[in-house]
Amino acid sequence: MSNPHPVRDSVERASTPAVTALAGLPTWATTIVWLALLVLAALVGPPVGWVLLAAAILFVAWLLYLVWPYASTNAKLMRVAVLLVGVAVVLVRLLPR
Repeated sequence: MSNPHPVRDSVERASTPAVTALAGLPTWATTIVWLALLVLAALVGPPVGWVLLAAAILFVAWLLYLVWPYASTNAKLMRVAVLLVGVAVVLVRLLPR
């Protein structure tokens, strides 16, 4: 499918090997890995925790970007909610009471 946006085309092309590898995994595997990254980030603490948290958020943002044109409204809302939860966790960690 030809896309009028060259940036999206290049991101999709560069993401093809990773997406193909993810498609070969069980559907629950990416969720478990994402949750493990979040739990480890909370347990380890800075600076390694920040890296793990950033990896988890970037992973969800990357998937959200890739599926946006093809996802249903409910799927988009769910992914945006997950991304916002990740950002909220970062803000809570950055700005403790």
